[in-house]
This record gives sequence, structure tokens and C-alpha cells, in this order.
Amino acid sequence: MRLKEYIKMNGYNYKSFAKELDTHYRNIESWAKGDRMPRWAEAEKLFIFTDNQVTGTDLYEEQIQRKKAIIQRNKV
Repeated sequence: MRLKEYIKMNGYNYKSFAKELDTHYRNIESWAKGDRMPRWAEAEKLFIFTDNQVTGTDLYEEQIQRKKAIIQRNKV
């Protein structure tokens, strides 16, 4: 499950979810948008907190989709 889907489905917003993980909400926002990947310690907390409903593959998928969109946009 993608991070932003998990956050929405479980009644969080970026700030409340960040508080649960003891990180800044902008980190959560960046990870959810695929702008950045969390460092291993933060990713591990994320996986544990979500009971592995959000995985590393899910985080990378967001980045892959962003890059595909950029490539498509540049072709036009």
C-alpha cells in the first residue's frame, strides 16, 4: 500500500502521522510524494508502525511513477 493511501485510510494527515513516527511532517510529505526516500532507521520505523502494510517497494513505486510522468511530459 502506498504511504499516502495508508495515511488517508487510517485517519491521519502528514502532521499527525509524523508525530507517531517522531519525525517532521515534511519528511512524511516528501516520502509520500516520492520526492525522497527515508533513511533506513526511519524506513524501519515506518514499516513496523504500518505492520508492513507500507513496504520499501511501495515507497519506490511512488518515485518510479514520478519519473515515468516526467519522461512522458518531456516526450511531448
